[in-house]
Amino acid sequence: MGTCLSTDNENKNILRSCFEAAGWTVLIAILWGTDLLAKISERNQTGFGKDNFLLISEQITSAVAVLIMVLFVVRWLKLFPLKRDVWVQAVIGHTAGSILFAFGHHGLMVAFRIPWYAANGLDYVWREPFVANLIVEYQKDIKIYFGLVVIATAYRLYLRSRSVPVSPRADRLIVQTGGGDSVLRFEQIDYLEAARNYIAVHAEGREYVVRDTMDNLVRRLSSGPFARTHRSFIVNIDKIREIRPVDSKQRIFLHSGADLPLSRSYRDGFGAIIAGGSIS
Repeated sequence: MGTCLSTDNENKNILRSCFEAAGWTVLIAILWGTDLLAKISERNQTGFGKDNFLLISEQITSAVAVLIMVLFVVRWLKLFPLKRDVWVQAVIGHTAGSILFAFGHHGLMVAFRIPWYAANGLDYVWREPFVANLIVEYQKDIKIYFGLVVIATAYRLYLRSRSVPVSPRADRLIVQTGGGDSVLRFEQIDYLEAARNYIAVHAEGREYVVRDTMDNLVRRLSSGPFARTHRSFIVNIDKIREIRPVDSKQRIFLHSGADLPLSRSYRDGFGAIIAGGSIS
């Protein structure tokens, strides 16, 4: 069964990759084809311009080079996604990306044109004006690059909107570790503690991280043996050893040796959960 599902997913990924490749090909063919027709029309009206061989050769080699560089743009966008919380890295990354894109696009065009012109008995002069042409091309390529970035980002957002969210197991919590993600069963968790912009999850002598809010975690943990004891703490009630006052304040002591505060504002709700209610 697992093998069948895996094969089915692989087939879907292959079909989607083929669809995406076809989409990029059609898009670039339309854009560069339209530009070619515009240049031919302008030449016919003014009487000045390159002949059909040069115009068609330049447009085709440019289009093929851009189509290849789409792979770079898609990969670069994964390294520097357009997200609000990493906008500085995105600006720096895509500024560098536009330069690399222009160099790759221009380099590929030259590589395609040299043998093509030679096969048709022409010399393609590129050495002397290479840098100058690269600067000129960059003024055009920066627009192409960011256009591709916008299209790729919009497509990803579309895929994300169409994806069906997978409901997490009611007795599991996905947490972050130094090497990636891990899954904890509810019975492994001792308590959770709010710490600035993340939640520290204490389980079996280790500390994990969840990028979420306490209110959201309260809802996600509602099916488990958890109770909120403080605005910054949620405890697994099965891990409690005793509750007793310390310096006129109630403290909760766990079997692990940790102790947590029991805030007066959460005391009634905590007592109700201990008596058989649900986390609130």
